[in-house]
Amino acid sequence: MLLEMSAVLVAIAFVILTFFLIQTLQSVKSSLDEVTQTLGQMKIEAREIGDEVKAVVGNANEMAVDLRIKLTKLDHLFSSVHDVGQVVHELTTTMKESASGFMSSMKQQRNKQAGTQRAEKWQAVLEGVLVATDVWLSMRSVRAKPSSKTSAD
Repeated sequence: MLLEMSAVLVAIAFVILTFFLIQTLQSVKSSLDEVTQTLGQMKIEAREIGDEVKAVVGNANEMAVDLRIKLTKLDHLFSSVHDVGQVVHELTTTMKESASGFMSSMKQQRNKQAGTQRAEKWQAVLEGVLVATDVWLSMRSVRAKPSSKTSAD
């Protein structure tokens, strides 16, 4: 009887163990089913994202080509602007040099006029000194003549 009881007890333990093992395996199976479903969705989403990335890359390539074409066209414009800038720079340099030359010639002319005016003033002063000297000499000679007459008298 003890043997029979042990066998029954082992059979009951085996049934309980099998029941819990079945529960665990069913839980693992449902988890694996969810993982499989998630991986399937991820594959679909990855394909969609890949398609979108391909479209974005294609658009980026088209934009890059378009941008290159437009920049090539703008190169001519910038080259023309550079040429115009050089012409304007040369023109302003020429104008500046002309203005500088004009101003220096005006200063020289003004200095000549000022020098001429000074020379004219000095000439007038010298003429005045000469006239004053002549007057003084004539007055002196006039004074000297009556005194010689008085001494002769």
